[in-house]
Amino acid sequence: MKSDKTKFLLCVLFFVVLAAITFRCTWGADMVFSASDLNIGRLASMKNGLPSGLLGGFSAGPVLGGSGVPSPRFFNLLLSFMPLEFFANTFYGLVLVLGSISLVWFLRLWNRSWLASIFGALVSFWVNSIMLAPSGHAYKMEVLAFSVLGLCLIEKAVRANSNRRAVGFSLLLAVVVGIMMIEQQDVALLAGLFVGPYAIFRLIQMHGKKSALRWVSVLVPVALVSLLLSGSTVISSYKRNIAGAAAVQESNAQGEKNEKWNYITQWSMVPGEWPDLIASGWSGWSSNNPQGPYWGKLGQSAEWEGTKKGFRNFKLTSVYFGIIPFLLGAFGFVCALGNRKNEEGKAILFWSIAGVLGFLLAFGKYSLLYKLFFQLPMVGNIRAPIKLFDNFQICLAIVAAYGLDRLLIDGKAGKGTKVLWIASAAVGGLALFAGLKVLAFPNARKAEFSQMGFERFSDLMIENMANAWFHAALLSVVCAGLVFMLWKGIGQAKWILTTFVLVLAADSLVLTSHYFKSTDISSLKKGNAVSDYLKEHQGVERTFFVDQSGIYNQWLASDGPYHRLRFFNIWQMPRMPVEYKEYLGKVGRNQVRLWQLSAVKHVAAPSQVLEQLKKNPELGKQFKPVLNYKVPTAQGMRPDVLLEFSGSIPRFALFKNWESIPLEEHCDRLVSLEHDPQTSIFLIPESGVAPQSGLGEFQPLAAKRAGRTATIEVQADQPSVLRFSQRYEPSWKVFVDGKEAELLRVDYLCMGVAVPSGTHTIEFKCISGVQRLSIFVTVLLSAIVVSVFCLRKRGER
Repeated sequence: MKSDKTKFLLCVLFFVVLAAITFRCTWGADMVFSASDLNIGRLASMKNGLPSGLLGGFSAGPVLGGSGVPSPRFFNLLLSFMPLEFFANTFYGLVLVLGSISLVWFLRLWNRSWLASIFGALVSFWVNSIMLAPSGHAYKMEVLAFSVLGLCLIEKAVRANSNRRAVGFSLLLAVVVGIMMIEQQDVALLAGLFVGPYAIFRLIQMHGKKSALRWVSVLVPVALVSLLLSGSTVISSYKRNIAGAAAVQESNAQGEKNEKWNYITQWSMVPGEWPDLIASGWSGWSSNNPQGPYWGKLGQSAEWEGTKKGFRNFKLTSVYFGIIPFLLGAFGFVCALGNRKNEEGKAILFWSIAGVLGFLLAFGKYSLLYKLFFQLPMVGNIRAPIKLFDNFQICLAIVAAYGLDRLLIDGKAGKGTKVLWIASAAVGGLALFAGLKVLAFPNARKAEFSQMGFERFSDLMIENMANAWFHAALLSVVCAGLVFMLWKGIGQAKWILTTFVLVLAADSLVLTSHYFKSTDISSLKKGNAVSDYLKEHQGVERTFFVDQSGIYNQWLASDGPYHRLRFFNIWQMPRMPVEYKEYLGKVGRNQVRLWQLSAVKHVAAPSQVLEQLKKNPELGKQFKPVLNYKVPTAQGMRPDVLLEFSGSIPRFALFKNWESIPLEEHCDRLVSLEHDPQTSIFLIPESGVAPQSGLGEFQPLAAKRAGRTATIEVQADQPSVLRFSQRYEPSWKVFVDGKEAELLRVDYLCMGVAVPSGTHTIEFKCISGVQRLSIFVTVLLSAIVVSVFCLRKRGER
């Protein structure tokens, strides 16, 4: 027992050290790990609203902002209490260690050796899936780690020596499943397609039809408790992110049947690019990477071939697994076939079949199997089939770890050992030949690359392709050499297995060296002239960037969120609401009117924009230059200017004039030059508020914001409407002097409330998360307490 504890601690230490080395790019002062979708600015923005934001909150941007209740994610919990930079630099490593230790535990439950278990953990998380980190796909990585932990708890529940203990483990499993569904529903649903059938398979294998009570003890608590934990999150997220995504695309398709299919399957593994799976960098490192641009079709827009519009490709990271896991996985599968009558052999065959299905489904639009899968409810709306490689990877890890152990057991006596040695050597020879062929006959490839527009990179791309094959050849030869040593009984088996582990760890480090980068945020923390000015003068209003490229893109992505600035511009919105498209498409035809209606107080623009505005004297006098500065562009330093727009309607304004018209007419009327937005607003007939006119311009108001509430003190000399420049969402509530009033829809996208004459206190409150969080905490604590009671040994107090 002491020996196992020591080995477990050494195992944890190994993965912690490996994580530290993997993320070595963050070791310097002010260096922060670069994760594209979760950069330091976005993390700062999220952290600013935590933990109080778990009860509800709202934001000013992009466009007219939004509101909601963040899910009680494991991610959000850690972000709430960990220092920002420490979190950014350690979170992914923490998840990798958690997932790795979970798989080691699972494999140890199946009596895998410690070294084979560590090898399996490396296969499951330290190639391919580790690329989720630089992409910023933190929630996906968490779900994968928790799914493996779920496998451990399934195994413990199935093997429990009493139904009481089975319930205890099942409750812990329910907590894990609930957390998975809260973290990211689509990835959790895909993981469930592997984890769920495994639970059924093990129940059949261990208990058959005779022990109905055990089936109930395992399955019922999981279903009930996980649903209670994540039900509201799952329903809202499914509507917004999964079904909504497909619906948006279908609405834009104008009857084209293939639009949803093209959208869902855009990121499908390309069959012709299979060498990437075993030869890292074969097709390039990533899109637009000067060290080796990706030239394939992954992420290509459906319309690209015909119109050259959209993406030629879009690939951020690698889909590399390495040749050794495939070789040992194939060996493990063959061994399982020979032992298919025993419990362990059947389990390995289960994972082999599950892995093959996941592998084939990852090819998406190129796979006949995926066309059938696409017809299924819910899962057919999950985008990017290639993400199924992450689930396949776990299956491969389990089978490969079994193969490594069988290799150790069979040794000299096993015929399979010799076959594996020959196969590994043959694969190495073929990979070497492929690399030499690329170097010897480069002209055809160079011509192909030149046609694609990569002529100046063609030599580098040929070199990368050849090196990828040589890398695969080297690993194959190493595998062949180690298998040969086992076959001939040369050296101690434990050192040979240790070498397998170290080779795979080194391969992971080589892979991540191409993608794991860090950013020096010392200048971001100091700020710049523009951010400093906006922090001091912006207030609750918004800022608009006329140019959204170059340094402005960085300010939108990182600097602005880090310094709590409010932007109208959209930096990233893959699923734009239909009403935003309507508003931006119609009102956006007149940019100045768009700024006016959207509480844009400051506009950052090239200096020539100001000169153009001045050509209209009436318009030009509304824009006051408050800061001159220069920004770097491809043509050199460009003079830009920050303008203060006096014609903007503030976030909170009291209007005395309004008109009721159908909602679908709002945008056309708002952009009309006959409409003066400073004197009158539009309501909808359903509001029941009688029209009023001829009473002068709006009155600007100040508001106090606290959590999910905005409070405004109003002095109205006649009946008025308070306009709140915030996206209208029916879940908001508004109170006049403590009494709930009707929430009005104003100027298509904004909110408002009718205010009678006199002095009043107005409160706008966004949706509350108190009830949801209370239910989550209550169910979570109850499940843990009951689980501890069930797992307590009899006689313990």
